[in-house]
Amino acid sequence: MKQKILGVIGGLGPETGCKFCLYVNRKFKPLTKRQPHILLDNLPISQEAEERLINGNPSQEHLDLLLASVERLNKLDADLIVIACNTVHIFIDKLRKESTAPILSIIEETAKKCKDMTITKVGILGSTKTIKSELHANELSKWNIESITPNDTDQQFVSECIIRIINNQIRDNDKIRMIKIIEKLEKKGARGILLGCTDLPLLISDQDANIPIINTTQILEDSSVNKLINKIK
Repeated sequence: MKQKILGVIGGLGPETGCKFCLYVNRKFKPLTKRQPHILLDNLPISQEAEERLINGNPSQEHLDLLLASVERLNKLDADLIVIACNTVHIFIDKLRKESTAPILSIIEETAKKCKDMTITKVGILGSTKTIKSELHANELSKWNIESITPNDTDQQFVSECIIRIINNQIRDNDKIRMIKIIEKLEKKGARGILLGCTDLPLLISDQDANIPIINTTQILEDSSVNKLINKIK
């Protein structure tokens, strides 16, 4: 039987995209006794465009790059496409309309995971665009899960920190301040912290909070592996 192909749209946080492929490989191989067939399309996005997107100003450039990537992956016969970035899921409906292969949503898969964890109130950390677009909040509400977000000052820091993570410029106090923001969300009733940016796990882990850390990158990895294994059975 022909092995199914996973198409990964990366470059929206290059380290995360590469690690995503690595961890999918690590999870897939023990279950199937072979490596997965992965196509990584690392988008040539400019640093300026990266920062605009994170700060809430996506442009036609982002959509054009994503559409071109979807087209390439379809031509290469990808059976499933994933995007290793939360923020650009603002475009997922347009991308799905143009793709013959199904596109797995990190937003949808994360909401399902939160439901499975029986968490009723979630604190969300992510880029300003992700937060303002209410990508996670709207999907979580479909499962009757309440969400809360940082105040404006803390949100500005989170976005600035994400830009530093992407450019490998993390400051010594970034982790300390991010933990303080997590603690604020916990005091407001959050029973889990959703890392709504695939680059945040490079800074924050389970050991940094008293409540569960919901890692959207890991969730997308697991969902991708499950989809591929189901397809080859």
